[in-house]
Amino acid sequence: TPLRNGLSRWNSYPGTASYDSLLWSLAPDYGAVKLARELAMAALREWGMVRYASDVELVVSELVTNALRHAVPRIGKEQENIIQLSVMRRGAEFICAVRDSSDLIPQRREPDFMAETGRGLQLISCFSRRWGVVPTVAGGKFVWALFG
Repeated sequence: TPLRNGLSRWNSYPGTASYDSLLWSLAPDYGAVKLARELAMAALREWGMVRYASDVELVVSELVTNALRHAVPRIGKEQENIIQLSVMRRGAEFICAVRDSSDLIPQRREPDFMAETGRGLQLISCFSRRWGVVPTVAGGKFVWALFG
């Protein structure tokens, strides 16, 4: 299954609730959106969390699309955009996070209803319990969304 191709997986620390995490590197092209949805859905099925499937599918699509569309590598760096998908669970909570190479922090804005773009973070906010951004030490950031 696609889930078994995860690059890393951690299980529980002694004395804590069960934690699981999977991480994949994705090609920086629009085929990554479909693959990210499939990987997230496989994780939800394996972890018995399919109740979140429709919301997670939409949010993962938005997160990866935003990373592809808006993220640019750091200024002065000769590198392409790095896209990673991470999914995690703790008890009944599910988190999906997408990393890209840009240091630019996404800003939620009021959408222009006549425009074809600009609603991604609004959708993420509506379909997840909470979302946020975590800059990485090596540059870039994870944009994450929590379900459950």
